[in-house]
Amino acid sequence: MAFMKRDVNIGLLILIIASIIVFSGFSVYYQTTFKDVSLEYQSKLEQLGTVTTELATQKQALNETYSLKKKAEQDREVLDVRYKDVRDENEKISTDNTNLRLEITNTKNDLGVAQSDLENKKVQLAQTQADLSDANSRISSLNSKLDEVCSSYTALNGEVEHDRC
Repeated sequence: MAFMKRDVNIGLLILIIASIIVFSGFSVYYQTTFKDVSLEYQSKLEQLGTVTTELATQKQALNETYSLKKKAEQDREVLDVRYKDVRDENEKISTDNTNLRLEITNTKNDLGVAQSDLENKKVQLAQTQADLSDANSRISSLNSKLDEVCSSYTALNGEVEHDRC
């Protein structure tokens, strides 16, 4: 029995040593694996921090872009309103311009007619003045003849005056 005890103790000793070696191997393996996983976790955590920072930067840029887009839309709406106002004003001015051109044309026509009438009136006035001058000279001539006739009549009738003389 001593042999069996010895073999059992040696077997148990081998079994304990093997268990310790296996346990140590597993411990080293798990420690190495844990260290690799921990390093990979740290790396991924740093990447996540970088991505988070980049995402925050992109979000800020996106917010700025969004606010610029909103401002551009508001500016566009304001410009659209102003454009419509200017276009309406331009149409009104164009209509007024056309009306004024027609009015100027009519006024020029009226002026031409008035100038033509004025020229005709000047000719008539000149003719009338010539006729008046002729009539005045005829009246003067007739008055002088009448004076002569009156003097002759008075001389012939002996100082008797006639209604005309």
